[in-house]
Amino acid sequence: MPLSCSSALICCMDFRLTSALHAWMEKEGIMDDCDVISVAGISKAIAEDKESNDAKFILKQIELSSKLHDIKTLYLIHHTDCGAYGGHNAFQSIDTEKQTYIHDMEKVKKVIHESFSGLKIRCILAEMHSPENIQFVSLN
Repeated sequence: MPLSCSSALICCMDFRLTSALHAWMEKEGIMDDCDVISVAGISKAIAEDKESNDAKFILKQIELSSKLHDIKTLYLIHHTDCGAYGGHNAFQSIDTEKQTYIHDMEKVKKVIHESFSGLKIRCILAEMHSPENIQFVSLN
């Protein structure tokens, strides 16, 4: 009997997200029904160069999740203060930072749809106000 789950989630490996992410997954009803792919700056590599080895690795993980577990939804989660992007200090303002993540998620969403046209993609921004105060905002 093949294994299946409803979705896959790609997110940054940042340890500060772990507890809040698990609570969010519980609230969304996807805990224990979701493949989790965790890589630093998760879609930055795809947004910068979809032919890079890092981008190919991430896309391969999505392919495996789709093939092995027949996922229907992919959650693409970015967070503010991401070290792969240089953290808060790399941006002129929090608004500029958020717009960068949103822009990159939209680029990545298009790349993923090129290979996985039937996959529903939900973009989420985890706004890190503090390690104890992380808000998950759905962008679509």
